[in-house]
Formats: sequence, structure tokens, C-alpha cells
Amino acid sequence: MNKKEQVYVLPANKFPPAGAELLCLEEALLSSIQSEGFFIPRDQAENDPSFRQIIPYALLAHQDKFFLMRRTRGGGEARLHNLFTIGVGGHINPEDIGTNPLLGGLRREIAEEVGVISYRARAVGLIVQDDNAVSQVHAGVVFLVEAHDEPRVAETDKLEGQLASLEQIHAVHHQLEDWSKIVLGWLDRSGSTDISFDSV
Repeated sequence: MNKKEQVYVLPANKFPPAGAELLCLEEALLSSIQSEGFFIPRDQAENDPSFRQIIPYALLAHQDKFFLMRRTRGGGEARLHNLFTIGVGGHINPEDIGTNPLLGGLRREIAEEVGVISYRARAVGLIVQDDNAVSQVHAGVVFLVEAHDEPRVAETDKLEGQLASLEQIHAVHHQLEDWSKIVLGWLDRSGSTDISFDSV
């Protein structure tokens, strides 16, 4: 962790109670995230559950498949080694500030992590959990992203990636990260072929 890093947060009392499924993202909360958040040092944010760090979390769709990644042993956190994820995301930093920090963070993350520049996206829900110390200080805003560019892993020493069908993702369900399991459950309930996009 870069202790000098500044991360975008919102008071924890702004969020609904934690849930095991993808939560509805109310318009009022989305507006608060976009306009009322502020930056604090990351080392403070990681240890203060009175705030939640906002994480744009993108489910990437391309040509009727989804981008599935596996974290290799080259990554920094041993607890994540060999786990799979269908989400691309990260903290919002000061360089993301513009008309909308949430969308700025989303845009930077998918460009840096998987090289996607051209896309359409919409926010589809919220992840709020409190089952451990890490989840208590984060909240995920989940975006469904239709990537016009084919996603490709940038940090190949840390990640492997491929386009996968829902069946292929279900085959590694037991190895999915918790947030990815939540998003996959939402996909199953929604019907992936019936989801429409609004341009960002």
C-alpha cells in the first residue's frame, strides 16, 4: 500500500445496510457519491470504518462474453493468488477528479488494467459488505461495460485474462473473489442477453 495515496471516500452512514447480493443503487446515493465524496490518506481509510472507500467495479462484456481474470502468484497479496475475478476496479484518486470522479475512476481503471478506451457503460448496483475488516471500509459501484475494444491484461506478471461464457465462469465459481460472486449472481438473475446499455 502506498501510504501517501489519497483515496475517495464517503461517510459510511450514507450507505444502506450490508447485503449478500447486489444492492439497488438509489439515485440519491449515486448523486452523493459523485458530488459529496472527498479524499483522505489511504492508510487512514483502511483503518477507519466510519468511511467507505468508493471502488468503481466494471464487469466487461465483449462479443457476448465476459472478461475473466485469474490472479497469479506474481501479484502482491498472497490471499488473492489463484482467485478469479470478473471485475476490473480500483480506488478513485485525485487525478480522476473532473465533472464526475466516479466515471473518471472507472475510465482510468479499465484503460490501465485492460486497455479498453472505447466503451458504453451503466451503473447496475452497489456492493456493501461488513463481514471482515476489509469489506467494512469499501463500497463497490458496479458498472456493466460493453467494451468496443477487446480487453487484454496489461500486467501479465500479475494477471491472466480471457473472454469467457457464463458457463465457463460458473465452472470456476468456487475460486471467484467475493465481489465477483455477487456480480455473477446478479447476472444469473438478470439474464445477460437482455441487458441494455446507456452511453457514458
